[in-house]
Amino acid sequence: MIDTISTELILPHISFAKGLQPREDITMDIWADRYRKLPQVSSSESGQWRTDRFPFLREIMLVLSPESSYRTVVVMKGSQLGFTECALNMIMYDIQEKPCPILYVQKTIDAVKRFSKQRLQPSIDLCPEISKLVSPVISRDSSNTIQLKSFPGGILILGGANSAASLRSMPIQDLILDEEESYEDDIDEEGSPSDLAIKRTTNFPRRKIFRLSTPGMKETSKIEPLYLLGDQRQYKIPCPGCGFYQVIYWRHIKYDNDDPTSARFKCEECGGEFDENFKTVMLENGYWEAKFPGRRIASFHISALYSPVGFYSWEDAVDDWLMCQEPHQINKLQVFINTTLAETFTQNYKQLSATGLLKRKEVYDGDMPETVLVLTAGCDVQEDRIECEIIGWGAKQESWSIDYVVLMGDTESTFVWEQLDQYLLRTWKHPKGIEMNLACVGVDSGHRAKVVYNFCKSRFHRRIFPVKGKSGWGQGYIRRPKKPNEHGVMLFLIFVDEIKSKIYSYLKLKAPGPGYCHFPVKDVYDKNYFKSLTSEKLVTKHERGKKRLLWELPAGHRNEALDCRCYGLAALNILNPNFELLDKLGPMHATNVKVRRKGRGVVSRGV
Repeated sequence: MIDTISTELILPHISFAKGLQPREDITMDIWADRYRKLPQVSSSESGQWRTDRFPFLREIMLVLSPESSYRTVVVMKGSQLGFTECALNMIMYDIQEKPCPILYVQKTIDAVKRFSKQRLQPSIDLCPEISKLVSPVISRDSSNTIQLKSFPGGILILGGANSAASLRSMPIQDLILDEEESYEDDIDEEGSPSDLAIKRTTNFPRRKIFRLSTPGMKETSKIEPLYLLGDQRQYKIPCPGCGFYQVIYWRHIKYDNDDPTSARFKCEECGGEFDENFKTVMLENGYWEAKFPGRRIASFHISALYSPVGFYSWEDAVDDWLMCQEPHQINKLQVFINTTLAETFTQNYKQLSATGLLKRKEVYDGDMPETVLVLTAGCDVQEDRIECEIIGWGAKQESWSIDYVVLMGDTESTFVWEQLDQYLLRTWKHPKGIEMNLACVGVDSGHRAKVVYNFCKSRFHRRIFPVKGKSGWGQGYIRRPKKPNEHGVMLFLIFVDEIKSKIYSYLKLKAPGPGYCHFPVKDVYDKNYFKSLTSEKLVTKHERGKKRLLWELPAGHRNEALDCRCYGLAALNILNPNFELLDKLGPMHATNVKVRRKGRGVVSRGV
């Protein structure tokens, strides 16, 4: 009886004493190995997280942990390296181990919503330690939504870099800027989205700012300058033969006779060659080496060549590289350099020769060659005229200029617009005897916007759309409207920097094939036309302390032909035809492309 009473008296004191013991301090990598589970819906290797599977992530998670004095961590990375999971580790570690206000940012609100539904919430659901802290998403519960999750001691906000409203207001201690290269330079005229988000961390001396991205164009890259400001760490691995430590560069990957299956690593010290079976051991025994130790920013560079076995292989890399070597694959080359090698890409945009293009004029069989499958038009509107080009498109965007007209007249009056209407109603004879009409038309609304809107509004059924040029990179070629504007028309934004780069890359091609531009033997395609088509040049300018890459028109030059080509290519992107199907069915079906609405937006899709 005495022993029983003693136990009953002692046990409460033991429990109380345990409650007074300090919480175990663990770093992010140890926490992830202990608690993190990978969901099957978003991971090819579901189940318990193992940092040893991605050993190069351990040091990055260490510098993101509170014990590290680094406040900013930058990663310039390739694909298939586990960095999205690393960002999720940071979020979930913060929730359990260091509750605080957190902001996670992706390119757009839509992207961050997908991330929340497909990656974040399934990861939370699999981790009991986290799910008990973050209540389920309930539409009526404002404390936990797709973009906002509260937990004891903190809150997680998921914001889009295209929305200034989601990046300002309350203070933030930990910030994750995911794929920062894709962010716009300025949103809502409030400045850089990254700068807006970083300002929210100034009240927290122990803040952590995680900036990670694959790189893009060298001239406008956001992540490369950040990496160069830091201590510039690279992951060195040992040679399985001689033990010499080195960075895996593309020059170390060898293959025979264009055969990706022969891919292997060659040591730069001993010359030994090793297949991918050795990669796991090489990664496990690797280490990060800083070029400038002591700098205040921890910066890391790692290519997809380090991707663990079972993800992106050296064989995959060689296969992608060989695809880039095919003619007309400049875009694939950029993707390879950015996402595989994790390096910035630059194109040598030398001034195109108008004379050289003039010499390429050729005789068509009638209005167009047999390979034309779709016709589009681009119309440039000036105060005293409208210029318009008809373009025929074949498979893989090989193009044939069909006709170019200049319609003179005050564009405030109806006369010139009636001329344009009649011109756009024309049909063009295909060698197979088919009368082809225009499948889609883009009309510049930069001048006389209201007049253009009125013209296009009543011709929606003919797929005649107003387009408006917008500068900027990384946004694609067009942005489809979600609903009519205040004038009741579907206004398409076109990203002229990207489109002009595409056109210039096509004009540089020397041989017919994908992307190549053909021009007819017509008087209108004279030297002045080709001067106008090649009038602009790519320049780098400094604006508000930032480098900006843009197309510039030299003084005294005209660029209407280039603008018409931009609007014609934009019309093709709006139409988005299925060329493979058209190639089987024939060009007559190009006239049957339907315009349909999806919700409040507009979709125009192939045949």
